[in-house]
Amino acid sequence: MAQSAYAAPTALQGSFAIQNGVCASGSVTGSFFRMILPAGTTSGPFLSNSDSSCSDKTVTPLSAGTSGGLLSGSYQPQPASAFDGSGNAISGSVTRPVKFYGVGFATATNPTDPQTGRGTARPQLYVDGTSLSGDLSAFGVTWNRQVFNQGAPKPGGGLPGKTTSVRGTINRSTGAFVIEWTSQIVGGPFNNFTGLWHLAGTYRGSGLTGGSAAAGQAPAAQNPPGQNPAGAAGVAPGAAQPNPAAPGAATNQAPGAGDARTVPAEAAGTPQTTVQSLQVPADSGQPRWLLPVLVVITAVAAGLLTNADRLFRRRGKSADAG
Repeated sequence: MAQSAYAAPTALQGSFAIQNGVCASGSVTGSFFRMILPAGTTSGPFLSNSDSSCSDKTVTPLSAGTSGGLLSGSYQPQPASAFDGSGNAISGSVTRPVKFYGVGFATATNPTDPQTGRGTARPQLYVDGTSLSGDLSAFGVTWNRQVFNQGAPKPGGGLPGKTTSVRGTINRSTGAFVIEWTSQIVGGPFNNFTGLWHLAGTYRGSGLTGGSAAAGQAPAAQNPPGQNPAGAAGVAPGAAQPNPAAPGAATNQAPGAGDARTVPAEAAGTPQTTVQSLQVPADSGQPRWLLPVLVVITAVAAGLLTNADRLFRRRGKSADAG
């Protein structure tokens, strides 16, 4: 058996520039987020988002933030005041804030996890051949004055419930990448819901063969909603074409059809990380009225509990003062 040209995983130091998510012709291209219901799997059922621009409301497209995407080797912390007066998240370094049931949610990577108060590992992705892995325990979400760790592993190194390790593929010549992971929410109003994160784009930094990937190139132009990038029908530049017999299924080819290397077997499977577009059904069969009601009830209940806790604390202080 021929020896691999890559002896060990290499730490990547640079920016994983995010390609904006775009929904068109029954598929989503680029970067997106889905929330798996507590009884679901990576195949669904998923929670709908009434503010999604996609025909399938379970898919929420993501756009690059002010830093252009996710940094490997550096934190991108949320600001000290993470919300505006209406509860919209204002972090915007990794991804641009996007509406989820009328309230903006945003992402960040924090040295101390705001939800658990535990320290996190510095965000770090590694390459081994054309496979990507890493530690994103610092990755979190802010929404409606609430914080949720959405990292993998969780702070401390665990993979509770449906949380899965970060994995993906990269074209070592062009830097085109796809990474994906799932992270189950532990505690709070969305306890046992699971976020499925799918980021696609171009890596710019050190650690790949031949020096920096895409060195000296300007960031790729972002695609306005409703337009396919580079003229490809529902597929990101350099991405492998999905298997038409099994829409959304993984292939064993890394992004970039010109790369002769294949993805090791452990990089394939579920979640799907070797394609940059996902075919979505026109109708998932879920009761469309039920999921929005569930979200609204959960959010309102969380707000009532928070306000009640504050009220009891104030009364307790008044009684002590008396």
